[in-house]
Amino acid sequence: MRFFFLTAILASALRAQGPNIIPIGSPLRWGGSNSPDNYSDLVTFGPEVKLVNNGRVRIWQEQIPTGSNGEWNIFHMQIVSGGPLAGNSALEWNIVMDYTTRVASNFDAAVDQWKVDGVPVASISNFSALCCASLTNPILPGPAYFRAGFNGPIPAGTQTNWQQIFVRPYSFAASGGIPIGSANEFSFALHFTLRPPSAPTITSVITAGAFGAFNTFSPGSWIEIYGTNFSAGTQQWQGGDFIGGIAPTALSGLTVSIGGRQAFVNYVSPTQVNVQVPNGVGTGPQNVVVTNHVGASPAFAVNVVAQNPGLLAPASFTVGGNQYIVALFPDGAYVLPPGAIAGVPSRRARPGDTIIIYGIGFGTTTPPVAPGQIAATAASLTSPITVTFNGTPAQVSFQGVAPNFVGLYQFNIVVPQIEAGDSVQLSFTQGGAPLGQNNLRIAVGN
Repeated sequence: MRFFFLTAILASALRAQGPNIIPIGSPLRWGGSNSPDNYSDLVTFGPEVKLVNNGRVRIWQEQIPTGSNGEWNIFHMQIVSGGPLAGNSALEWNIVMDYTTRVASNFDAAVDQWKVDGVPVASISNFSALCCASLTNPILPGPAYFRAGFNGPIPAGTQTNWQQIFVRPYSFAASGGIPIGSANEFSFALHFTLRPPSAPTITSVITAGAFGAFNTFSPGSWIEIYGTNFSAGTQQWQGGDFIGGIAPTALSGLTVSIGGRQAFVNYVSPTQVNVQVPNGVGTGPQNVVVTNHVGASPAFAVNVVAQNPGLLAPASFTVGGNQYIVALFPDGAYVLPPGAIAGVPSRRARPGDTIIIYGIGFGTTTPPVAPGQIAATAASLTSPITVTFNGTPAQVSFQGVAPNFVGLYQFNIVVPQIEAGDSVQLSFTQGGAPLGQNNLRIAVGN
């Protein structure tokens, strides 16, 4: 499991290395016919500031990985004098460059940002063909012109005459009420993703493995999709992938549809994709389709039910033949027999203690929290659960979505007065029906 909420509970997230699609130090020719100030200078791609156009322009680049199969390459251009290029406010900016890609990839997003003395500009309503400035984008701070949702195949080798922009910038600056004497910087970011070798294929779909691994699932639950050729590398969503608190429906150019609706994509790798099921998927037989830069997988048939919740109880919490639930004390220690799992701080719960467990797929809440949405505050389950310890009912002091997470449910349970034991059986029901995990254990002391 590589859901961000699970790694926050159990382990640190893995940091993927970038694919180095445009190699640092590779040749870069920067120039253009910025009439009447024409130039074309050969430099190298990298963070070191270089002077071009006879010393009139500074350029430098950044590279920021988006997992192991994608990267943003950011290009900065700054007028040395702090004013119009060559002192001519009638100049055209025709940014043309040659750069080298190490491997075949897809160009799938771009951000262009016009700056005045280093401050991004939002007041220009139509910056050439780029319309209109967005207040959010995945990579550059401040307003910019963000374009995505396309896939342009880029072969390995030298890409020549890449025209990033052609515009008379100072006329737009003036029309936007910006003093042209300080409109002096332009940055743009290009996103590339490695191309997988062939179209994806799905071999199995289950609910999140650490939460039951059921073959049926419901809207709002988390599922794991297994197969081949999903992506060329790995990527897990990060904070910058969220727009307005809503999770992304694409990572590394990969999307997943369930019953024709776009799922929220948390993690992609060559053989596994983790997504949250969106609302609006009907019950009964439905098709899951994974689509990447190469194409769409054959439809994979699944069965969607109204509700099929699961509790966090991974195989790593199986000790001495007992499958323990992941339960935590408020101080972060785990509820287990002491020393049961090497390196995991643990102790037995006592009657009266409040312990915390987690789950997925428990349904609607009040107030509503839609799939794909970060839960801003605690919201209570519409259909509450019941819990027993060796048949003794327990109080559930809170049950609902966990604040600041996506699709994660939290249950605060008060341990009832029962006899001590390291293999106390937990039983759960929701809406009068028992949950599918019927043999979970917990350790209770005196």
